Amino acid sequence: MNKIKLSQYGFDILQIESTAACNMACSFCPYPLKEDKISKLDLKDIYKILDRVDFKDQGFKHVTFSQFNEPLLDKRIFDILSFCKTRSIPVLFITNGLLLNKENNVENLIKYGTQIKISLQVLDAKKHKDARGLNLELDRYVKGVIDFCNRVKNLNHLDVTIDLGCNFNEKKINYYVKKILGVQVGDPSVPKNLSDSVEMFAKFLKYFYDISDKRYKDSLKELNDPKNFFNSDYSNQDGYRIFDNITLKLKPFFYGRRINKFYPLNDNFNCDSTILGILADGNVVPCCLAYDDSISLGKVNEEDLEIILKKGQTFLNNLRTKNLEKHETCKKCFGEPTKRGVLARNFWNSMPPKLKKIVNFLNLTKY
Repeated sequence: MNKIKLSQYGFDILQIESTAACNMACSFCPYPLKEDKISKLDLKDIYKILDRVDFKDQGFKHVTFSQFNEPLLDKRIFDILSFCKTRSIPVLFITNGLLLNKENNVENLIKYGTQIKISLQVLDAKKHKDARGLNLELDRYVKGVIDFCNRVKNLNHLDVTIDLGCNFNEKKINYYVKKILGVQVGDPSVPKNLSDSVEMFAKFLKYFYDISDKRYKDSLKELNDPKNFFNSDYSNQDGYRIFDNITLKLKPFFYGRRINKFYPLNDNFNCDSTILGILADGNVVPCCLAYDDSISLGKVNEEDLEIILKKGQTFLNNLRTKNLEKHETCKKCFGEPTKRGVLARNFWNSMPPKLKKIVNFLNLTKY
């Protein structure tokens, strides 16, 4: 049987939700809205998917085992990582870091991990508990991440990224224009701009400073000028390296529950999502924000993945082509929190590219 080149369907990342459960209930995440929090994708289905995908595909980046779940809650996760390691499957292991205080988890991540992303995100101590749905003080939570970093720092085979949330509203005039127009300006759980984000994180720099090698102790002072290291283009952002193998990155935030809450646009947009998600109940979804079967292309525990993708090609083509018919869920995802915001967005989307460049100072096309 031929391997599936996911890049031929427009995807370069595969997210497999091995279990539906999470140990947080973040205000910026659709997880609390999910009806299904107990499903587990059968190991045989996970292995079948992994065996079907061509990971030598030059257009493919990596597989993760998270969509809205915490993979360390799945007792099978290290069997899955072992399976991936034996087959040289590129894995990005994403975790909220809450269970990095378990020795078994740390040892196995050192053993099987290559790339690890820790979603630290919320830096505001006053908002932390409500934003993460967690009865744990921010400094204790951060300390657990720091302890993990101390264990794995400078290990050549591990590459660790710590994500910090930021809305990147650096230009005040853009921010207030968006507010007036009713266009989204980001998620309220994270700082409005770069300066506030780094100022909040500075409170925790002492933790890093205490475990740093001398050369990093000196370089940590450079974070006083954060614009040298962070920008809003997350995918191309170098971030700030605090050890040979540990990097801080600021992640642009948007309201993660927009599929449920926002008003829908018309069809004059196209989606450039390159993430294929497989939920714990088997549903295959064409983006990282889908948490139910509303835009499911099919179920991997009922059909072969390649058949599902071929059957979904019309949906995918429509989604990626401006003015072709879109699903209501996708229209909400690209929509706005207010009706006037939808009018502004629809008007912007209908403008010719040359005219957009002229009025680009409004920054309406960025979230």
